[in-house]
Amino acid sequence: MATIFTRGIRFEVAQDVLGALLTHWSEAAAQARDAANPDPGRLAEIEAEQRKLRNLRADLDPRDAAQIESVIAEHAPLARRLYAAA
Repeated sequence: MATIFTRGIRFEVAQDVLGALLTHWSEAAAQARDAANPDPGRLAEIEAEQRKLRNLRADLDPRDAAQIESVIAEHAPLARRLYAAA
């Protein structure tokens, strides 16, 4: 069983992972809008992903260890890949 301190750290990790992905998608949206021929469909996909991540971050419950670990397990690998080269 995780301590309150450990769960708090994991909660912050989950928030940071979601924040990193939101940053990535914000940059992607800016690039899509600034393209010579912006693709409205691609921009809509990016905005949908941003909404999903924002909602997930807003709904993240610091008392729900299973939810926290699920967010980290599902989203951290992509965040690592995206920022490994940065």
